[in-house]
Amino acid sequence: MWFSKTKESAPESEASSAGERATTRPKTRRRATATSHSDWGEKYIAGVPARIMRPRLVFLSCLVAICMFGLLMIYSASSVESLQENGSSWFFLSRQAIFMFIGFALFAVIGGRLLPWPLFRSRLVWWVWAGVLALLVAVLFVGQGAEEWGASRWIDLGIFNLQPAEVAKPVIIVLTAKIFADYFEDGTIDARTFLIQMLVMLSIPLFLIFKEPDLGTTIIIALTVFAIAVLCGLPWRVVAFVTVTALLLGAAAIVTSPYRAKRFLAFLDPWSDPYDTGYQATLAIMAFASGGLFGRGIGNSTMKYHYLPEAHNDYILAIIGEELGFVGTAIFVLVFVAMIIAAFHICREAPTLHAQLLASGCTIILAVQFLINVFGILGVMPMTGKPLPFVSYGGSSIIASLALAALIFRVSVESNVETAADRRRSGMAVMGERSVPSPARRPMGGGDDASGHVGRSTAGEVRVRTARRGPETSRLDRGASSRSALSVYDGGRAERGEGSPTRRESRGSASGYGRVDLGSDAGERLRPRQGRPRVDYRGVTGGNAVRRSGDDRPRRGMNDWERGRHDR
Repeated sequence: MWFSKTKESAPESEASSAGERATTRPKTRRRATATSHSDWGEKYIAGVPARIMRPRLVFLSCLVAICMFGLLMIYSASSVESLQENGSSWFFLSRQAIFMFIGFALFAVIGGRLLPWPLFRSRLVWWVWAGVLALLVAVLFVGQGAEEWGASRWIDLGIFNLQPAEVAKPVIIVLTAKIFADYFEDGTIDARTFLIQMLVMLSIPLFLIFKEPDLGTTIIIALTVFAIAVLCGLPWRVVAFVTVTALLLGAAAIVTSPYRAKRFLAFLDPWSDPYDTGYQATLAIMAFASGGLFGRGIGNSTMKYHYLPEAHNDYILAIIGEELGFVGTAIFVLVFVAMIIAAFHICREAPTLHAQLLASGCTIILAVQFLINVFGILGVMPMTGKPLPFVSYGGSSIIASLALAALIFRVSVESNVETAADRRRSGMAVMGERSVPSPARRPMGGGDDASGHVGRSTAGEVRVRTARRGPETSRLDRGASSRSALSVYDGGRAERGEGSPTRRESRGSASGYGRVDLGSDAGERLRPRQGRPRVDYRGVTGGNAVRRSGDDRPRRGMNDWERGRHDR
C-alpha cells in the first residue's frame, strides 16, 4: 500500500528541507507518456498499453511498407507489357492503386470501429456466407477465363473481374472463429450442432472452389481451418488422421487430373521439359540466378520483356529476385515475417477466444499463401498459381488481403478492454486515496489516485466506532465488535463503563482510520515496550489468564481469540 512518508525531525539545511517537502507531498498519478510507466508498472504508448500498441504499430508499418513496395514492383514488372498492350506503362499500376485504395477504405471501415464488434458474431455472418456461396455457384456457370486460363474463377463485373474464391477467405475465417467460440468459449451450441455447422460451412464452399478448379485456394483455406482447430486443442490422434486423409485426397486429386500431374512432374524436374510444363519454373530460376547478390537494379529486369509469363502477378517474386538480388529479396521476406510475428503478438493479447481465433486465422491464411507462392517460385513445392499477398497484381487479391489485415488490426483495437485482472484490481482499495475509475474505464495513465473505492478495504467494510458507548449498547454487541479484525482494542474500557478510545487515540496518528498500528518490524512487536499498559484479558473476554507487567508471553487458559490478539 502507498502512504505518504513524514519526517520525525526537519533538518536545518535547505537541501534537507526540500527533500522533506518532497517526501511529505501527496503521491499523485502521472499521465503516462510514450516512454513512462504507470503506477501499476505497465508502460503506455499514446494512452494504450505498450504490449498492445507496439505490435499494432509494427504490423501497420510493415503492411504499409509492403503495399508501397508492391506498387513499385508492379510498375517495374508490368511497364513493358502494359505499354505494348494498352498504350500506357501506367495501366496496371493505376488499376492496382485504385484496388488498393478500395482495400484501405475497407480497412478503415473494419479496423476503425465503424462496424460494431458484436456484428462479427451475429447471424449476419451466416447471410454473408450465403452470399459468397451464391457467387461460387455463379462462377461455375458464368465464369470468365476458362479458355484463357484453364479455369473458371472470375466473374466479369465490367469494371474488373471478381474472384469469389478470394472473397470467401475472410468470410470463412470469420465464420469459423464464430462457430469455435460458440462451442469452446460460450457453450451456446452442443457438440452435434458444432460438427454440423462446421461440416456445412466448410465442405460446401471448398467443394465449389475445387470444382472451378482452384486447388491452391482449397488447400490454403483447409490448412487455415485445420490450424484453428489445432489451436483449440484438437486431439493429436484426430490431427494425425486428418493429415493422412488430406495427403491421400491430394494424391488422388493429382492422379485424376492430367494438368495437375504435369505440374507435379515439372516440379520434380523442371528441366525435363523447359519449353512446356517447366517453362515458368526454369525462367524463374534463371531470374534469381541472374540477380546475384545485389540484383540488376529496379527497372533493369530482362525477364519482363515477354520472357516470363505473369511477371507482375504470380511470378512477381522472380522479378524482385532479379532486380534486387538475394539481399533485397531477403529484406522483403524479413519485413513480411516481421508483420506476421507482430500479428501473432496481437493474437496473444486478444482478450477473448473469439478474438484470438479470428486474428490467428487471418494471420495463418496470409502466411500460408505467402509460403505457397514463395516455395512454388523457388521450386520447393509445385506451383499452384496463388498471388503474393499485398504485392501481386489483382483486384480481388489485394482487397481480400487488406480485409484480412483489417480484421487483425480490429482485434488489436478491441484488445484494449477491461480484463478479469482489471476488474479484480478495481475492487482493491488503498486507504487515504481518492476514488478514481478503474484503469480500463479511464484514460490510460490518467487520474491522480490508485484506488477505485473510498472508505472500503478488500478485508471488508470498516466498522466505525463511536467515541462513547451509550447505555443501550448491549454486551453481546460489544463482544462482537471487540472480536472484529477491523475494530480497535479498547484496553478493557468497555467492561469498566468507560468510553472506548477514539480512532485517533488508538493509532496515535492523524490518519483517522480504525487500524491497529503494528509497526514495520515484526521482531519489535514481540518485545516488551516501556510504558505499555497492563492489560487484563479477563476484563475483555471473561477469561482466566492474566498478563504480568512486562511479560508478553501468553498464559495457559487463553482462548483462541486472546492468543490471536496477543500474537499480533
